[in-house]
Amino acid sequence: MSAPLPLVSMTEAGDPSHVGQKFARQQHLARHGFPVPEFFCLTTTMFQEVASPILSAIEQLTSTVDRSSQQDIRRVAEEIERLFVEVPLSAEREASILDAFDRTFGANAVVAVRASVVGRALGESEDSESDPFAGVSSTFLYVRRDALLERIRRCWASAYTPEGLIYRLSQGREVRGLTVAVGVQRMVPGRRSFVLFTCDPKTTERKTLIVAGHGIGEGVVQEKVGVDHYFIHPQTGRIDRELGHKAEMLCENPEPGGGLLEQPVPEALRDAPCLSDAELQRLATLAKDIERTFGVPQDIEGTFTEDGTLHVLQSRPIAFDFRKIRVWGCGNVSESFPGVTTPLTYSLASHFYEVIFYDLQRRMWGADARTLHDHGPAFQNMLGFIDGRVYHSLSNLMHVNGINPFLAITSMRDLEDVLQLDASLVIRLPGHRESFPSTASYAFALGRSAAGALAATVSFQRDFEKYAAWWKQTLAGLRTLSLNREDPLVLIHHFRQVWREVGNWWGLTLINHWYINSFYGLASRFLRKWTGEDPSVLLAGLLCGAKPDEGSHALFSAVALAETVRADAALAKLFAAEEAEAVWRRIASGEVAPAFARAFREHLSEYGDRGVQELNVERPNLRDTPWELVRIVQSYARTSVTRAELRTSDAMRRNEAEAQLAVLLKGQPLRKLVVQQLLERLRTVIGLREDSRFWRGQLFGFSKSVFAALGQRMAERGVFDSPLDVHYLTMKEVFDHFEGRSVTRNLGELVRLRRREQQDNQERQPPRDFTTVGSVADGVPRAVEVASDDASLLKGLGSSAGIVEGFARIVKDPGAVGSLCKDDILIAKETDPGWLFLMLASGGIVVERGSMLSHTAIAGRKFGIPTVVGVAHATTRIPDGARIRVDGSTGTVTVVST
Repeated sequence: MSAPLPLVSMTEAGDPSHVGQKFARQQHLARHGFPVPEFFCLTTTMFQEVASPILSAIEQLTSTVDRSSQQDIRRVAEEIERLFVEVPLSAEREASILDAFDRTFGANAVVAVRASVVGRALGESEDSESDPFAGVSSTFLYVRRDALLERIRRCWASAYTPEGLIYRLSQGREVRGLTVAVGVQRMVPGRRSFVLFTCDPKTTERKTLIVAGHGIGEGVVQEKVGVDHYFIHPQTGRIDRELGHKAEMLCENPEPGGGLLEQPVPEALRDAPCLSDAELQRLATLAKDIERTFGVPQDIEGTFTEDGTLHVLQSRPIAFDFRKIRVWGCGNVSESFPGVTTPLTYSLASHFYEVIFYDLQRRMWGADARTLHDHGPAFQNMLGFIDGRVYHSLSNLMHVNGINPFLAITSMRDLEDVLQLDASLVIRLPGHRESFPSTASYAFALGRSAAGALAATVSFQRDFEKYAAWWKQTLAGLRTLSLNREDPLVLIHHFRQVWREVGNWWGLTLINHWYINSFYGLASRFLRKWTGEDPSVLLAGLLCGAKPDEGSHALFSAVALAETVRADAALAKLFAAEEAEAVWRRIASGEVAPAFARAFREHLSEYGDRGVQELNVERPNLRDTPWELVRIVQSYARTSVTRAELRTSDAMRRNEAEAQLAVLLKGQPLRKLVVQQLLERLRTVIGLREDSRFWRGQLFGFSKSVFAALGQRMAERGVFDSPLDVHYLTMKEVFDHFEGRSVTRNLGELVRLRRREQQDNQERQPPRDFTTVGSVADGVPRAVEVASDDASLLKGLGSSAGIVEGFARIVKDPGAVGSLCKDDILIAKETDPGWLFLMLASGGIVVERGSMLSHTAIAGRKFGIPTVVGVAHATTRIPDGARIRVDGSTGTVTVVST
């Protein structure tokens, strides 16, 4: 193998270890047809040649630098830069660089000269996927031929800029062994520049986020100019805008060597959108295409020239630290556990999720015990309990689903639809290709999981029938128990025995969900593609007319009771005239027709676990509050609804939808057959889902009875005042009390505390979906409702999640500040990478300028510092030394006291 060349053209710049990640990615973009300005590159080989005489001096300086002193770090950086400026460069090397300039651009061209730092490993290099090191190496714009060599020398030195040293030292990274590639690229005279993320860098949602301003991109990236924010939703194409006041722009200074010049934006453009809808859609498509070529979310920089030509200047991966990110959502789960609930309900629900998803992975993949054990924390934390409400921990829920490589690539999008997400999420899944050490190991795991899915499919119908028979037999046995007379340990034994078997069967319900999601997704896509129509309304009708499921039988039973009431004058009068509790007393005492009383009790026996919020443990079973069934029958009796009418209506909607489908697919018999077969299977698995949901209600109904009996025992022993207080303990706390593991004897005080917390939670305004970074307790967004003229509240753009309270430190000159600490909140007009030392020392950051893509926002997210940008007049409205609260999720800054 020949030695790497010291200088390569754009087409040769494919190896990131020689040209740096920045230029290897630009070459990748150009190779895939994206409009990248031409460049050539001085490789790390040339850097090593040049740096060889001064390497020992560099290592001496970096090994003795005082990491805690900003002044000493700057001194070392200046010394190293001087070494590079003075190091000899052979006439041959100078000639080769200038010759490449002339051949590539022409002698009179202007160029951009950019550094790309390469560490000992690519993961420690600038623009790496795990740690981009954005903005810490040097870039020089509008460079002419006579200044080229001097700018290249300063780029070589930029491996050791103050910002680069601070960044690496703060991360515990090695500062020895660094090399630098330098790219020399044709300068594009941008008139409107942008930075875009292919997903939201704060929430991981797949919304295209575009920040745009007038002039060249340096003004946008370094927060020197006003900008617009655009959020493009991938599923709908909807564009949300946050337009800024764009009074200035950065352009080329016409004076020789003048660098950049700040100029006013024409008055008519200052408050108008910087980009048109057509341009935004074009950028959204560009973002999707670029991300597809790299395979991971991207941070992209580009510009439009005066004639509207688009140029892509850079693309780097978005760095997410998934160890700290948690994505929360209440979609779908709020149907089962709406509103504020209790610790007992949450803990039982969390246990249910853990048990059934464990069984799913065991069945679908045949995963070995060690694999399942290694992912145990994700199984145990798929639900969260925040302000008394149950949330999906989407990060863990999708992690668990993504353990199986086959599911990871076939069902994530359908799962996101079921979870009612507005935009899909970027979550690192263990079953994705990048999680495996080699292509071969991934192929093996994918093949194994696909084989497991096939085996589960082959045996599914037979297994589901066995599952149904097991549950009916188990339920029959449970109904013979006298739970109120059993010893507490025997009750716990019954509970565990049932739930142990649940863990051997209930994963089948999730396989069935997988079928539903897959069949529904296929049917939707086929109908949209083949008819050109929105399939949602059509599918709603096509899915009618299925075989009645267990839930339908419960409904028909209640309607049958109402029909009997309407047909019997005495019953009709009784149900119309008296309250539900009084009607039940008459039924219980035998004052109504025996046949009706028998049918009423049969409904309670068979369907007594079906009811409103039936999975909430604090909600009594219908059989324990039979007057609630009276209310249901009273409501049906006041209408004319009948079982026959319900069946006819269902069939009629199915017939209407099938007639519409026949018209839409007229002359396409094969496509019609495909859709019909899909729909038939979809109706079947939806029916099985409704059956299993009914059985789930019975499972929870049994569990409620166990905890009601245990609560009674605890109240009798004086542990707390009422049997209902058991709802304020978790399942584990209840069991621990009886089994000798309780860590406190004063459970009554704990109950009183949690009852007060529940009352407080009722007053809170819950977020629907949100993301936390770091401690969840500190990152839950709070609704802020204040008058618009409240001087104590400032609003900006939340760019790094988290909540912190501290003392405002107004900083106008970073060089004049001695030091900050974590009790200080940095307040500034704007920052650049040179502020990194102060940023790392502070507890929070508030700046007047900036965007979600600015260096301030990136540094805040990287180091977990709550950050709000774009806060107008922050340095004058916030008193220096005032105690303030910064919420990096909502973008609010509150002056607590002055």
